[in-house]
Formats: sequence, structure tokens, C-alpha cells
Amino acid sequence: MASACVALAAASPLAAAQAARTGQAEGVFSIGIPRAPGPEEISATVEAISEPAPALVQAVWDLGAAGDWDAAQKVLRALQSSNPSWTAPAKLKSYLSAGQRDESIRTALAARDWTAAIALLPAPLPSACDAPFHLWARADAIEGLGMQRDINAFYIRKLMACTNPETAAALADRALGVLDTDGLAAVGALPSLAQSGDTRVRLAQARIVREERWQRFETALAAGDLTAVKTLAAKSDDPRLLTQAGWTFLETDAARASAYFERAHALGGDGDALRGLVMATLATGQVAAARAAAVQTKDPLIAADLGARVDLGEAGLRRDARDWTGAAVLAASAARANPDLAEPADALIAGARLEAAASAYDDGAFAEARRLALEAAGHPPSRRAALMRAAWSDLQLGNNRDAAGAFSRLYLELPDTESAEGYALAAQRSGDLDSAASLARTLGGPLGAQVEARYAASAFDQGDYLIARTHAPDTYAALDGVGGTWYRQSVTARRQGGTAGENRLTGFVSTTSAGTARGADRFEAGVSLYTLDSGGRAPRETFAAPYAAWSREGEMSLAARIGLLPLGTEADAALNAEFAVARDMRGGAVEARAFVRPKTESILAMAGQTDTGGDVYGRVTETGAHLSARLPAGKSHTLQADLSAASLDGENTAGNSMIGAGLSAARAFKSDGFAYLVTGPFYQYQSYDRNTNFFTPGHGGYFSPQAFHRAGWSLNAQTEPLKDWIARTNLAFAHESVEEDASPTNPLLAGPQPLIGGGSSSGFASALDLSVARRVSRNVIFSANAAAIVSQAYEDVRIGLALTWVPGGRTGLVRTDLPTDPFNPGAWIQP
Repeated sequence: MASACVALAAASPLAAAQAARTGQAEGVFSIGIPRAPGPEEISATVEAISEPAPALVQAVWDLGAAGDWDAAQKVLRALQSSNPSWTAPAKLKSYLSAGQRDESIRTALAARDWTAAIALLPAPLPSACDAPFHLWARADAIEGLGMQRDINAFYIRKLMACTNPETAAALADRALGVLDTDGLAAVGALPSLAQSGDTRVRLAQARIVREERWQRFETALAAGDLTAVKTLAAKSDDPRLLTQAGWTFLETDAARASAYFERAHALGGDGDALRGLVMATLATGQVAAARAAAVQTKDPLIAADLGARVDLGEAGLRRDARDWTGAAVLAASAARANPDLAEPADALIAGARLEAAASAYDDGAFAEARRLALEAAGHPPSRRAALMRAAWSDLQLGNNRDAAGAFSRLYLELPDTESAEGYALAAQRSGDLDSAASLARTLGGPLGAQVEARYAASAFDQGDYLIARTHAPDTYAALDGVGGTWYRQSVTARRQGGTAGENRLTGFVSTTSAGTARGADRFEAGVSLYTLDSGGRAPRETFAAPYAAWSREGEMSLAARIGLLPLGTEADAALNAEFAVARDMRGGAVEARAFVRPKTESILAMAGQTDTGGDVYGRVTETGAHLSARLPAGKSHTLQADLSAASLDGENTAGNSMIGAGLSAARAFKSDGFAYLVTGPFYQYQSYDRNTNFFTPGHGGYFSPQAFHRAGWSLNAQTEPLKDWIARTNLAFAHESVEEDASPTNPLLAGPQPLIGGGSSSGFASALDLSVARRVSRNVIFSANAAAIVSQAYEDVRIGLALTWVPGGRTGLVRTDLPTDPFNPGAWIQP
């Protein structure tokens, strides 16, 4: 910020101004960080000169920016009085006039003087969208007057004129609460909404259409127009409307009511829809659909009229009808009444409970299935089968060690295929496949092949496809070609907003690379050619960055990368390297990294630049370590903690140090077609020793706050691998706050010198990263990446395309086929 204190000869009071300027800088992580520079004091005394000092004129601008329009006008008049021959800039006069007008509009709105507010507003453009403040001010005023025709006309006209998706979606959402039925119909039919390419606009239009139909439905219902009610219900996807339609026709047309209730329930209707469905189903005579409710009431006449044999016969029928509890109760009653029926009754009870356990297992009620199976195991005819079912239930419940013990005992009794399959699977999940392999070598039988298959399946499930092929080369057809040689050409474009000549960045990167695999190891090498432009007077920078990378699959995954950057600039090329190790541990994971990475937030940080004396400064590298641990917190929840520390050095640049920490929680959702789908909150903290986010000599040109806090929500997903296509997306929304110290103009110089920057700010930011790869043919893979970062004062957009040729051909795609962002060093390797 900047401030000025103006003392005028013609005016006795002092006027102060504080400018509201917002800086821009790229965040350390994947989200842009808004920041506000610190205050800079400007003071001057006006003398009787022909033209005022620029600082005094700037003070008028600053007072306007601070919203003190009267003071700004007062200072301007004083300047004109002190400088009769001087004419104020037309832009300044226009700026002050517009500011005072907008302030008057705000005052009128606050006083609920709607007519005055409309009178102050500029005339609306017939086919264009108003400025945001004028648009919403006009909406407030028109709604305040309460004339429905005017409200309808305003929203129809503006939704036709305002083509910005964010504005259109906001207008449509606001219209939902103020338009009448005719207005909703007119807005819902606008092609600009219905045919919009923006999801937010289409969703808002869908809500408007739904509300319009609901209002017409209520009107038709109140008027007794059942024909209109049927027509509206037939077109509706609104559970609320369909449920009410069901109740309307329940007594007169139960079949129609049943259809409405069923649709409402399928669309997520509440318990009222489900109750209506049950009642309508019964009303149509479909007793079988309500059998579960009917069998809960036992007829006392049956027990009185039928003897023990009838009870046993009925038990068989109930067993056939899948009423296993009723069958067991009746069979036990028959056995008590007639001891001669004890043996067949026991067999029936055992069979019923075993079938009940199987049904519960099929329904996913594994705890109930285990309980029923153990009860059935008490009957000799079903002992082995029941113990097998209980072991499978333990496995599904996550009791992997108990399941492994049960299957191993069953295999020792009789080494059959089912017990071998169960033991191998349980041993895999409990991390004890070696014990199963030892038993297979001792007893022989089918266990050996099952263990080898589980070794392969374990590697396959963890994404270690090279290891999976080693254990079972003919089992997974989808892995054909995964370890083959490939050649890739990719192009990435980046547009980062900022100040020209400083943190603004327009760049293109062309990367040529090749890779192959041997056993569990992958190898890759390539070179990236960067062309970067900051938009200022500094020349465009073009340089190369060769690299080589290696990774190894296994229980402990490893990855490493080494390269040089930048080659071909006046700055010396710096070595960049990284080594990472990751290990899965009982549902959690630990990962550690050691690295020397380039900073890519600006041309100064990445490639350096020369000062007026021809000396190079910048080209910053970050040397440090990062440790993360993820722990399970239930069946589908995890907690993760992160720690990092680094030192930063560059050419003729002040050194720096950084510490960081993070904490997050996530819930995983199982969904068809996804390898993972997780979402949850997160918090991150980072602190640098000094603020060097400037572009004068001695500074590094990278974001380096003294306190940075980010809290938000993220969503991460990836589709299943080994298909013809694979996609990954990372989405995050966060609130961020930053504190920055003021810094010397050149931190390398000793002694007092002016300070620049400093201050604190906060705001919201969001980021989206979407990558997709498609197998065009057996030998050609096309991939693309699009990433965007948006905050209140910062934008960064990256787009990449790549073409990969696989001479030996590929059947399916994996994670490594997705493109890598050459501007994001933190993602260059993944163990």
C-alpha cells in the first residue's frame, strides 16, 4: 500500500490517502496466493507552482481508491486553487465523478430509497450487460420497488445480455427466488441458459425450470385440474412433485400412484415417497413385494391346527421361500414335539442357517453372515461349509489374520481349492504371503499356484504392474506392452498473470523423451526446451533442461531424477535432483523425499536475469526434504501429516530458508470406474526466513511469506487403469492468509536502505488440474493436461498436449501415461 500526507497552503486541514493495491505472486503449492504490499509513506508540501507534484496528484487517486471521495474532491480543488494554470486530468475528474455517483447509489440503497437509486444509475444498455456494481444495484432497486412485471422484464433482459457464465449463473440463481411463474417460464426457455456451455448456468436453468413446474403443479392441484397434474408429473424429475402426485392418485389410480412414488424414490425422495410406494404396491395386489412384512406376524391357529410333521413340512416350505429364521423355529418345534424327527430337523436347521448366512453374505451383511455361519457350524452336516463361510465373512470384515488362521486350519484338514484360495487371499491382505508359501511347499496341493497368483494380484492391486507380469505373465492380458519402450513428444503452454517484466510469465515448453522398463525398473530420459517471456523490456529467455529418471516398483517403491537447468542462458546451469521412497504400511503409507529443485514461479527465479551492470542474479534452487505419513482412521477414512524444510540459494541472490507442515483428512468413496475417489479438508502452513518476492538485484522473485496459512477442501480422483483411456483430476478450494515482512531494496547490500513490500492479506483461491490419456491405436497414445489456478488477485493457466509412440504396442493405459507438468518440479517423479 501507499499513503500520502498533503499539506496545502489554501487549506488548513491535512488530507491522508491510503491506496488499495493488491500484489500478485504464485503460491508455493498448486493454488495462487493473493498478497497486499506493505505501506510506503509519501509526503510533500505544496508551494505555489504552475503544476502540482505528481505525488500530490497521486494522493487524489489514492483517496478515491480508499473510498473517501469528498476528501479527494477537496484536495483536487486545493491543488487547482494553488495552481491556477493547471488543469486536472480528465480521467481523474471522471474517476472522482463516477466514484461519488456510486457512493450516492450505495447510500440510496442503504436507505431503501429505490427510486433514487434507479435515478442515479446510468441508463442500462439495451443489449449489453451492466458493470457488476450497477447490475446488482439495479436488481436490488427493482426488487425493492416490488413491481413484478418490472422484475420479470429485468431478469429476462439481463440474462439475455449477460454472457459471462459466472454472472449469468448468479443472476439465474437470484431470479429463482423473485420471479413469478410466468417469469420463471420465460427465463427457463432462454437459449442463452439452456444451451450454455457452462455447467453452472445449465444447473441454474434446470432449477428454474423445476421451480416453474412446481408452481404450475400447485396451481393445477388447487384448481382440481388432474389432467394438468398428470402432464406435469410425466415431465418432472422433481421428487417433491412426484411424491405429491402419488398421494393425489393413490385412492383413485393406485398403479399410477405406484409409478410416481417409484420414480420419486429413485430420484432421492424422502421417506414419504417410500411409504407411498409400499402402500401403492399393496393397493395393486402385489403381496409378494410386501412378503417381508407379512411373515413377521405369526398366525397362532397354525400351531394349534398342525402337528409336528406339518411344522416340519412348513419349515421346508419356508426354507424354499428363503424364510430361514421361520424354518429353523418350526423345525426346532417339530423336533421337540417328535424326537423321531430330530435328525431331519437338525439337517434342515443347519441348511437353513447356512443358506441364511450365504444370503446375508451376498447382501453385504458380513457380520450377520459370520454369526449365522458359526451357528450352522454347530450342526455336523454343515460344519466344514459353515466354517468356510465364516472365514470368508471374516475376510470381508477386514479380520484378515482371523480369516487366514481359519482357512489354514481347513486346508490342513483337507487341502482343497476353496480353502487354498481363501488362505492365499487372506495371507495377501494380512501381509503374510510368505507363511502361505511355506505351507504350500510343505503340503503341496493347489495352495502353491494360489499363492503365486496372490503375489501377482497384490502387485497388480498396488499398481506394480511390472512385478505382476513377473509373477503371472499370462494372467493379465491388460498388461501387454506395459513394460515396453516408448517415445514421447509433448508441448506445454503457460499463461501466468502478474506485473509485466516481473512475475508475469508466458511460456512454451517442448519436451522430447523416451523410456523403457527392465523387470521392476523403469527408465526415462529427455530434454525440455523452455521459451519464456515476462512481457516487459527483458528479452525472451530460451534454454534447455536435460534430465534422466528412474523408478522401481515393489513393497518399497523408489524413484529418482537428475537434470540440469537452465542450459543456454547467462546464468550458470544448476543441478536439479530428487530421490523419493514410499512404503505402504497396514492401510497407511509413508513417503520421504530429498531434493534440489528449481523455483519456477518467475523467469527471474527459474533462469535468472542481468542487472544494469551486466551481472546475473536469480536462478534459484531449493534444497530440502519432505516427509509425509498417511494413517487409516476407519474403513474409508485417512489422516495425513506432512513436514518439509528447505534452503534456497541463487546466483547473486540473498539466501533463504523454509519450513512447512500440513494436515489433512480424507474419505474414500467406492465408485465404479474409479481407481480412487477421495475428498476431505486440509490445512497447510509455510514460513520463509526472509521475504524475497521482488525483482530488484539480490532478490529471487519467488513467493516467500513469513507466515502462510491455507485451509480448504480438496477432491482427488482417477479412473481405473488398463483401459483405452485414463483420466485424473485434482480440485481444491481454500481460504488463505499471508504475512510478509518488508525487505531492503537489495538484501545483499549492507547499511540502511529503503524498504519495499510487506503487509498481510487473505482471500479465497481455487485450483483445478485435469489430465487425460487416450489410446488412439495399439501403438499411439494421445494425452492432454489442463490446469487453472484462480484467486482474487492471481491467475495461472497451463495446457499441455503429448503424443506417445509405443513400437511394441499397448493394451491398456496406466498412471505413467498421463502428462507431466514441466512447470511443477514437485510432480516430476512419483515413487
